[in-house]
Amino acid sequence: MYLESIDLRFIQPCTTHTSRIRIKADLSREISELFPYINSYIKSCLYNNKAQNVTFTYEGKIITIFKESLTITKLINETDAYEMMDYLKNMINKIYNDKDYIEPSYEMNKLPSPIELYKLLPKLNCKKCGEATCMSFANKLLNDQSSLKKCIHLHESCNKENIEKLEDILLMIGYEV
Repeated sequence: MYLESIDLRFIQPCTTHTSRIRIKADLSREISELFPYINSYIKSCLYNNKAQNVTFTYEGKIITIFKESLTITKLINETDAYEMMDYLKNMINKIYNDKDYIEPSYEMNKLPSPIELYKLLPKLNCKKCGEATCMSFANKLLNDQSSLKKCIHLHESCNKENIEKLEDILLMIGYEV
């Protein structure tokens, strides 16, 4: 087995969701050699070769894997934390076992900017989504703090192409639509 364990180091309240927790855990070995494979395996992964980490979302949780540790935010409770650590250990071991069949990707992916999302919105600043401006709404979308469903004008037939593009962007970075 490539990765023997992931050991919980600490649990703290989540900074983005007050009813959730975040954790930091140590890996039983250094795994940076797998980052290009993880980058290929998880299509919406954000890979940073210089910083030697990968970040992605899974089931609404934000996971960052470093060379010898990882962090997970938006966890429900301690049981959820241990289940996620088991899931990640199994995923890392699967990627290691299958790496001969995975084309490594050294390409650094990046999050879209709020401006990129804003350009696809109706730009009416109607406030019906609960935000003061469409730019503010775009920023909330990008931070997974709002939903496309809240923009009623986006669902008009003239915006069909834009909503599909927005859904693709949000799915690519791992958010549910």
